[in-house]
Amino acid sequence: MDLYKLFTLLLFSFTTFSASAEHNWPMAGGPDGDWTVTGPQPPLNFSVRTKHNILWKTSLPEGGQSGIAIHGELAFLSIMKPWTPKHDPDELKAELKNINQQKTQIRDTVDRELLDSNTDFAALNSHYKNHDEQIAELIRKRIEMLLGEDPKQNIAKLRDRVRRFHPKIKELEAEQRRLTSQMDRVRISHSKDYAAIQKENSDIEKKIRELPSLKGTDIVAYCLDANTGEFRWSTPLTGSVEGPYNYGFSDSSSPTPITDGKYVWFVNASGSMGCWSVEGKRIWYREWTPSAKAPFNKQYEPILTGDWILNVEPLPDGDPRRNQEGERRWNYLRAIDKQTGKTVWIAEDAITHYNTPILGTFDGLPYVLQGRGGPHEVPERPNGLSLTKLFGDKPGQAVWHWDPQEEVPFGALANQHWDERHAYWLKTGQLKLAVLDSKTGNQLHEHDLFSNTTTTLWNKDAGKYETQQNQVVRGIIDLRHTNIVAGQHFYFLIRDKWQVARVNTKSGKTEYLELPSQIDPTARGLEAWTFGEVQPNNTRNSRGFDVAQDPRIKLGGFTKSFLGAPTVVNDRIYFTSMTGLVYVLDANAKTFDRSAILAVNDLGPAGETWTVNSISYADGRLYHRTMKEVVCISESR
Repeated sequence: MDLYKLFTLLLFSFTTFSASAEHNWPMAGGPDGDWTVTGPQPPLNFSVRTKHNILWKTSLPEGGQSGIAIHGELAFLSIMKPWTPKHDPDELKAELKNINQQKTQIRDTVDRELLDSNTDFAALNSHYKNHDEQIAELIRKRIEMLLGEDPKQNIAKLRDRVRRFHPKIKELEAEQRRLTSQMDRVRISHSKDYAAIQKENSDIEKKIRELPSLKGTDIVAYCLDANTGEFRWSTPLTGSVEGPYNYGFSDSSSPTPITDGKYVWFVNASGSMGCWSVEGKRIWYREWTPSAKAPFNKQYEPILTGDWILNVEPLPDGDPRRNQEGERRWNYLRAIDKQTGKTVWIAEDAITHYNTPILGTFDGLPYVLQGRGGPHEVPERPNGLSLTKLFGDKPGQAVWHWDPQEEVPFGALANQHWDERHAYWLKTGQLKLAVLDSKTGNQLHEHDLFSNTTTTLWNKDAGKYETQQNQVVRGIIDLRHTNIVAGQHFYFLIRDKWQVARVNTKSGKTEYLELPSQIDPTARGLEAWTFGEVQPNNTRNSRGFDVAQDPRIKLGGFTKSFLGAPTVVNDRIYFTSMTGLVYVLDANAKTFDRSAILAVNDLGPAGETWTVNSISYADGRLYHRTMKEVVCISESR
């Protein structure tokens, strides 16, 4: 190894890893950036519900999605800027419901009087009812046709879909709104009581419309005492591109802080980042304009490598690549000097914002694996993977490229795990796992995850787990981001099935294991576990406000979302569901059955706990967070 490479290796090792052994969690992926760590064994069992092995918990004023960075006695995280409406939304809704009940009673009395005495009103009412009949008939016919194509479809969902999207129904409903407005004018002129209740109704509806949007650009960064959970200091980071609060696919607060024990770096996905001393003094601050859809559908995590922080941003003005058609919207890894905030270099290949690149090394020298592709017309091309070097005279240069040859390459919506031997890509549409040679990018294997399978599922009638070989597996949709490599296996969670899968990266043998959907921490054994039940989940913050509008995230734990990345501590794998359950699996399990589930723990009350976060680890403790609070998990003494 020449002197330049030796110097680079020493610099990389010292600045990235020296402060980050098992005693610290310096960035999203932990000490080595790959969500894997060894150190003193943390508690296997814990429960916020029963306060078992919970050292402390601290209420957060707003939801947030960043990971938790730990160094020594300090913990760092970020939240969305607290959403504070002028009026309590729940009180307004309750008041509106009460007024509408009164309004209905008054309207019925007024309508009876008008139908007997006002021919114009009677004609309007007749037209309105005629439209109701037409709408009902259109829905009936359309549902009959759809059920003829697939009798198993849910009728209630079909009715709602037809009503929302049928063009003739939209036209009839628009006419009904016009008729309602005309009828209301007659009612108001006829009855003082109706005029008064209608004004009350309008006043409440106006207040509801004036509620602040559940979208925002700003976050608040926090420093906490890692031993007590007490707040040390906080600082705001403003942004420029608006994103939804607590979206199931991340929000402006998603990027995890980075710390080396002397400084901490915070990133706002809506367009800002900065450096502070760990005492709270600002060192530098920079802003940029992210891609239009950057603050949501975003899983990228900032990375510390040597003296650089890698962030994802569009190309700057003046970059010659901006002149190429379509590349204005593309995103690239950008190396920011951690001491000054200045751009040092921009990677050769683009990266999709959904993608989470992972650090790794060859011969002790740093590289990062990054990906492109996904739904919603992500622009970056070519689809697939690039291995990018992070040292030498051309940092940011791609060593190799690999194209998965997929129409919609969902494999980029992932933690891009790799090591000195293999890199991995999960083909969602075909449900295959591609295994690549890390040094060359050549594909070595493509394992079919439908064949050579073992399933261990809960038999509700028998009240026990049953394992079957070579079963035909159907309806499997991976959760993409929730994947991890441990030992000889690639693990991922399965959407809507309450299952976890592991794939032997050599043989391709795939094992599916059903997990409980809810638990009772006061019971023991299998009696404490509930299977297959989708439970509505509370998306209220610690102040009682519902701060999540997407109905998909109010359901069970493996629904449509980007769940937090799994974490491997020693020989244990930690998966977290949206309902705040933490599954602990045995990474050394010889058979992937009930015995592989070491524990199922909770982060809060059933139906009231929401999270899309990952566990952080430091010195035998686990740190986690929900929409309402941050918790430290440690052995009770």
